[in-house]
Parts: sequence; C-alpha cells; structure tokens
Amino acid sequence: MRHGWIIIGLLVGCSAPYEVPTDNLARPLERVKPDVTTIDTGNLDAEEPGSRYVVRRGDTLFSIAWRFDQDPDTLRRRNQLNSDVIIPGQSLSLKGEIPPEPEPKPKPQPKSVIPPPIKAEPEPIQKPAEAQKPKVAPKPKPKPKAKARPVPQFTGWQWPVNGPILEAYSEKTRFSRSIQIGGQVGSPVKAAAGGRVVYAGDGLVGFGNLVIISHQGKLLSAYGHNQSLAVKVGDVVQAGQVIAKMGSTGTDRVKLHFEIRKQGKPVNPVALLPKRRS
Repeated sequence: MRHGWIIIGLLVGCSAPYEVPTDNLARPLERVKPDVTTIDTGNLDAEEPGSRYVVRRGDTLFSIAWRFDQDPDTLRRRNQLNSDVIIPGQSLSLKGEIPPEPEPKPKPQPKSVIPPPIKAEPEPIQKPAEAQKPKVAPKPKPKPKAKARPVPQFTGWQWPVNGPILEAYSEKTRFSRSIQIGGQVGSPVKAAAGGRVVYAGDGLVGFGNLVIISHQGKLLSAYGHNQSLAVKVGDVVQAGQVIAKMGSTGTDRVKLHFEIRKQGKPVNPVALLPKRRS
C-alpha cells in the first residue's frame, strides 16, 4: 500500500507544474481517426510510364516502331520528324496526339519566257602574240555524287528459304505472329521482296541477328535468328538477293523467324507467299 501512495504522489507531483489532468491517466487512449485530404489529379499532366523512349546506339526509327508494335509513319508524325534519321539520346513520344500528314505543296508551273533576240557580237581585236597571256588549264570538275538507288518496284512475295514450317502463325504472343522456318546452319536467307534495309543488328531482344526491310505500300518484312548478316542499313536489295545466313542466335535451334507487317500490324505470311509445289 505504501508503494501505491508513492506512485500516486509522483504522478501528481509530475503533473502539477504543467496542470495536466490526472483523472484520465488510468483510462485507455482513444484512437482519433485522422482527416484524409484528397487531391484531384484530373488537371495534372503527368506522363504515363512507358510513354517515351530514349534512342540508343544502333536503334533506327523502324526498329523502335517494330519493338513497340507501331506504324513507322505514325511514330514519325507523332514526333514531328522531317525524316527517318534519329540520334542516340533523343527522346521519342510513343503515345499521344498524331498530327495529320502534311499535304504536298503543288509544284509551280513553268512560265513561258520568250528569249531576247541574239545580238551579233563584234569580232575580238587580235592582240600581238607577245602581249597575249598564257592560257591556264581549267580546273577539273568535281564528280557528281552518287544518287540514292530507288527502291525496286514491289512485284509480290517469295519464300526467303526453302525449309519446312516449324511453327505456324498465331496471335498468342508477339513472337508467334510469324512463321518459323527450318533449315541448315549457314543456308542463304533471301529477301522476300525488293526494298530498302531499315534495320540490321541484334538490338531487339528475342530475335537474334535481325534484318528488317521496308517495301512499297508501307510493308515491312523481318528475318530473325540469323548466323550472320550480309546487308546494312540503307542498302537497297532486290527480291531473291541473299541478305543473311541461317543460324540460331536468340533461340534454341536453327530456324528463320519470318514476319510481315503492314502499317505496323502483323499479317500471316503464308496468306501472302506463293503456294509451294508438292
């Protein structure tokens, strides 16, 4: 009992200078629910994760469009690019408003100009031989720069290799939206149609050594898992031209990943390729 009075005395003594009420000291504390203030984020313009991409070394506008399942022309217009040229470190928008394609400016019509009458020039006065200056040899004219080779006219598709189809086209995954064709390592891989090489490298995960060719009509064809590549970005290739050798890079066996896209959307290559002879 004595100890109890000592504890009460201490509590009263401690609380006295600060005028703390002691009648609630033995009662359990009540939890007060805090007021929660919410902020309306409707007017905030925060970027959605994954809405931008920073260009890395080896990227092309077409490989970025391929990676994110976009139409290259749409990606170019969205970022207001005047050409397909991009540089490492450049930030590209993958989502958002797409400006309309600018209308081509009409070419000015040439005006008919009547040439002025030709006046007869007086004959030059012959100077004495000793007063004539020695003739200077004209400087050689610079050779004209080689013009970019035009993209071959699209005339249809042909098989890139002659092997069996190991996996048919399906919409299950992004890698199944193609056909997988078997063959021997080192066998030639040929361009399925004439066009311009817009990507050649191994920067797209899951495709190994990959070649992407742009064709007329906003068509793209891709050739993956190659052992080695025989073309580079910017090369113009003809239908049937060797562009790579078959291999197994990025996969577990020798095969060719062959894919066709139109305006960024995959299509079944078998529906476009000619039927094989049995």
